[in-house]
Amino acid sequence: MFLPRTYRLRLVVYITVLLVFLVAVLAFSYRGSRALILQVAENNISRVAQQIEGQVGYDARDSRARVKMIRDNVPLTEYLFIAAALDTDAAAVRELYQRQFGWLPADRVVLLMKNGKAMLGAEHADLIQALRARRAPKQRLEQQFYLYGKNGLELVSAAPVDYRSQYLGVVAITAAISDEWMKTTRRLSNGHLIMVKDGKIIQTTLGSEWAGLGFNPASNVLRAGNEEFLVRQIQVAGADPGLPTLWFALSEAELTERINRQRNQILALAATGGVGILLIGFLMLRNFSAPLGRLVAVIKEVGDGRFPDFRETENRDEIGYLWNQFAEMVRNLRDKQEELAAVHQQLEKQAVTDALTGLYNRHYLYDIYPKLWSEALRQNGGLSVILIDLDHFKSVNDRFGHPTGDTVLVHVANVLRESCRVSDFLFRMGGEEFIVLTHAGLEGAQVLAEKIREALERSPINEGQFTIRTTASLGVAQAEETDGLNGLTQTLARVDKALYAAKQAGRNRVACWQTPRLVVSKR
Repeated sequence: MFLPRTYRLRLVVYITVLLVFLVAVLAFSYRGSRALILQVAENNISRVAQQIEGQVGYDARDSRARVKMIRDNVPLTEYLFIAAALDTDAAAVRELYQRQFGWLPADRVVLLMKNGKAMLGAEHADLIQALRARRAPKQRLEQQFYLYGKNGLELVSAAPVDYRSQYLGVVAITAAISDEWMKTTRRLSNGHLIMVKDGKIIQTTLGSEWAGLGFNPASNVLRAGNEEFLVRQIQVAGADPGLPTLWFALSEAELTERINRQRNQILALAATGGVGILLIGFLMLRNFSAPLGRLVAVIKEVGDGRFPDFRETENRDEIGYLWNQFAEMVRNLRDKQEELAAVHQQLEKQAVTDALTGLYNRHYLYDIYPKLWSEALRQNGGLSVILIDLDHFKSVNDRFGHPTGDTVLVHVANVLRESCRVSDFLFRMGGEEFIVLTHAGLEGAQVLAEKIREALERSPINEGQFTIRTTASLGVAQAEETDGLNGLTQTLARVDKALYAAKQAGRNRVACWQTPRLVVSKR
């Protein structure tokens, strides 16, 4: 092996090798961190797309429940029976519907009699035509489908209306995928929604200037001008071919900024390290062999991906100075590594918790429920759900403002923490709704629900010169083996019915679903 004759030339060779090695380590670190950032972005957009699909599915189930609520209304069906027999005017039906269901959120409502007469929503010709095309109201069918018409893309939920086993007609309500819905979802997801029909953008949160532009993503990437987005299609169950498709888009600008920031940091470290190595190399001329051997051993550890914690030397010669400089550089790299790990841990926590109350969020409920239910089945235990809805919370926001409403929500979260056990799981579902998952049996969950109700009632909030008294209606239900591991939807449906019963009974009480009946507590 050829080596220069003088130590000075040898030092030049060694310093050159050391610089190349340092650059290679930093390049490898940059490449690894870049791959990690890209992977996190890919996982994030896929996860958010799945969450939006889950929300669309939840909205569909909610719409189906609303149309069944209309269908099962006894005063309305009795009046429809009389109206069909006497062939009366539809104005009275509209007035009765407004009294019974004026509060019910629905974009459009149509009520078609069996003979084709529209008792409600006669002005919605496109919706009536779609119902007739699907053999309603001639046949007694319960349907749910998507319609693209003058109001855009709408989810249509239709149910047959009977009176004492006599088929009267069909009632249908719609829920449009509106600009407001897309804007709300955009705020929750930190991305954008795009609706596409025939290869063109027809509706989006990106701005009006995007409407009408062509949409042809290659490898799930959308490029328009200088902007680039990662996109994933939102799978909408029940949508017929030919209807508009819904997409979720995440800008790559933030991702590119993070990568560039990481690159600049590594370049700065490389430049600083290179200058330090060159300076220290000059000071190593008088004491070269043994100290340098120890330094090379440390460099090998760094090359293996380890950042050892070694102390600075008290020597003030050239090798000692080099040792101390290199120790500081390794410490900075280790600190950066720990900082990245802390940021990653914080991002994971933010993904599963509610920012206002610190409780778990809705998405984590869907992730953890199958595990808790599986654990309960293995231990022959139970899993109960308590659904909590604050009474008259909207009036608090209207009277005192949303900051005070947030204070009330935080107060409720603290009451839940004080009332529940450490092993219970607490979630904020959104708005004024909370959920408690507990391994207690149905009776124990009912006792816990009553404890929470009493704690809220006994703990008013002093807001300036006003005292805000908070009460809640609570529904209790237990997971059943017939639901399966992914039976959260069935359990939520039962506990939602129990909550509805508590509110119908006067609020500020607990209702328990005990198959096959509801039990509502008395105050």
